[in-house]
Amino acid sequence: MQSTETDTRKNLKRSRSFACEMPLTDTTVSKALDDCIPFPVEEIVQYPLPGYGAPTSVSFSPDDSLVSYLFSPDYSLNRKLFTFDIKTRKQELFFSPPDGGLDESNISAEEKLRRERLRERGLGVTRYEWVKMGSKKKTVMVPLPAGIYFQDMSLQPELKLPSKPCSPIIDPHLSPDGTMLAYVRDYELHALNLLCNESKQLTFGADGNVLTHGLAEYIAQEEMDRKTGYWWSMDGKFIAFTQVDSSEIPLFRIMHQGKGMVGPDAQEDHAYPFAGASNVKVRLGVISANGGPVTWMDLHCGEENLPLNDEEYLARVNWMHENILTAQVLDRLHSKLKILKFDIQTGKRKVIMVEEQETWVNLHDCFTPLDKGLTKLFSGGFIWASERTGFRHLYLHDTDGACVGPITEGDWMVEQISGVNEAAGLVYFTGTLDGSLESHLYCANLFPDGSHQLQAPLRLTQGKGRHVVVLDHQLQRFVDIYDSLDSAPRISLCSLQDGSLIMPLYEQPFIPRFKRLQLQPPELIQIQASDDTILYGAIYKPDVEKFGPPPYKTMVSVYGGPSVQLVSDSWINTVDMRAQYLRSKGVLVWKLDNRGTARRGLKFESALKYNAGRVDAEDQMTGAEWLIKQGLAKVGHIGLYGWSYGGYLSAMTLARFPDVFTCAVSGAPVTSWDGYDTFYTEKYMGLPSGNRESYKIASVMHHVDNIKGKLLIVHGMIDENVHFRHTARLVNALVDAGKPYELLIFPDERHMPRRLRDRIYMEERIWGFIEKSL
Repeated sequence: MQSTETDTRKNLKRSRSFACEMPLTDTTVSKALDDCIPFPVEEIVQYPLPGYGAPTSVSFSPDDSLVSYLFSPDYSLNRKLFTFDIKTRKQELFFSPPDGGLDESNISAEEKLRRERLRERGLGVTRYEWVKMGSKKKTVMVPLPAGIYFQDMSLQPELKLPSKPCSPIIDPHLSPDGTMLAYVRDYELHALNLLCNESKQLTFGADGNVLTHGLAEYIAQEEMDRKTGYWWSMDGKFIAFTQVDSSEIPLFRIMHQGKGMVGPDAQEDHAYPFAGASNVKVRLGVISANGGPVTWMDLHCGEENLPLNDEEYLARVNWMHENILTAQVLDRLHSKLKILKFDIQTGKRKVIMVEEQETWVNLHDCFTPLDKGLTKLFSGGFIWASERTGFRHLYLHDTDGACVGPITEGDWMVEQISGVNEAAGLVYFTGTLDGSLESHLYCANLFPDGSHQLQAPLRLTQGKGRHVVVLDHQLQRFVDIYDSLDSAPRISLCSLQDGSLIMPLYEQPFIPRFKRLQLQPPELIQIQASDDTILYGAIYKPDVEKFGPPPYKTMVSVYGGPSVQLVSDSWINTVDMRAQYLRSKGVLVWKLDNRGTARRGLKFESALKYNAGRVDAEDQMTGAEWLIKQGLAKVGHIGLYGWSYGGYLSAMTLARFPDVFTCAVSGAPVTSWDGYDTFYTEKYMGLPSGNRESYKIASVMHHVDNIKGKLLIVHGMIDENVHFRHTARLVNALVDAGKPYELLIFPDERHMPRRLRDRIYMEERIWGFIEKSL
């Protein structure tokens, strides 16, 4: 039975009057109604987040007349392809999936795993590419579960290449000239000639079990941010591709314990390289786009007979002009990265550059080949990004790899190269010159002027916060996707000359969820670590009028691991729905980016070297002490929660500082680093054989005897990234130590629960645990 607003007002007057023994005016009744607006736990798991229904995957058409993007008019995850005509300012639906597009039920097992690695939740259309042919027709290629569709502005979608449930099409990409489409099927590389509509298998010999062609291996996808295993040459005549041999990696079996059957359908095997064990062997080949013999490059990554595992990982592959192939190869210890240049006719190699760091070399995508240049000196050279000064900056290199000079410098970092205008001698990039809590687009001179005095980069984006940019092909304009703590994502078209606004493309409409749930942006804070390093925090304070003055029950939201930044001037922090839910319940939420996290430079990041679970936990303790000193929190009423590395750090901090932290929610935790993968673990912890004591101290099991507080462990049983084995080993240690614990398992979920009912149930259980434990 539904209650009218009048009935609600009467009930509120009756209950509040009896409770407070004082009458309520209409104004106070309205305020009470506002106070009682529910914040259902379901709101935590609704996607997209409030304000993130904005267009995604923005690009320009080949002639720069259209801006294209994926968008859902009903602000759901089910997206279609739209275009915006810059001249007429007209938005049109360009492509709508004939069969509804992608959902979680109509994709292959391989694609599901690829979505896990991409952290992809989008449905409908999830990616597309413009066809860059000489024809004036504007055509897009859209991969869907049913196959590869092509559509121009005047025709119905054409299914050019049907897919098959038992033989899905994986990772399709158009050639640069738009005449061919490469893809992987049955673990082999294929090419479709779009001019005659003929498809040809290019590689042979793969079996899908231990040998594949054209696919990125697990480590490349999950840890190296390399999602593909093949690369088109600039002229579209050749394809470089990987051959991956996993025969020397013992298979790790994951059982589907929640299924009603046994046997092959209830299990899956993964070639998972554990720290200290063998990696896959990777070769690099080149083949004509029309087929023919393979030329193998002089490169054998992962071969155990190489000295000091000098060439362990194939990190990046790039084509340069005149069909020169380059590869970035990283050693096993992550201290040396070589750039190799190959003759694709013979496979012979030449080392053109070596990057070395005492701590580790971070991979990036800033390698940019140059073509014309201003003088012959720079023709055929490239731009490279190095952290040799402690911060990632751009450097100009000649065709032989020699460094000509720096392009940027200072105590800040370059993140990505957005575009290069060689004729004008300009390079466009995003970076942290205006602070590590923000990201902006800048422009710098590409070529040194001989004065040895670098000019400060010109900032082109306006407004504090985070800017993601897409430059047009003519380097005249850019799309600015901007958000901040106070602004949901909005999109503008701007001039690349001075950053001035040309026209808005998308402004956030009214966001009912935001107002209804009374969301408030967190306050950003600076504190000092034990070594006086500045640390950034974010604080979500409960409403004083509802919950009274502090101190409050407090939950610390942690990640703390490398390559991630939690605290920034971004809308994503304002719509952190779990933090906002806890705040609505009177719980203060605190985030802190400890030493070791991203976007602060190599010195800040490298504090984690051999120190997982130590310096990061100590900084989280420093944050809790600051809250206590400020009178915002009190000992005995502070907990932690986190996922993945954050799950590890929440459990570790609970164990290491038992007199301050009273509970922890540990989601999908790495509990012992000998059970995680080679690339990630050895980069930060070294090889197990040479660092046994560090591995021991960094294990949660080593500290369980210290635990006094309550621990809730949450884990999916088919997690192929952080195996459920981590939680099982921790449970054994807790039992041996006689320590109580709670366990929430999801038999059919991987690293993050995806099923809506599972996510709702998880949040209900997490809140119930926090409510009784704080």
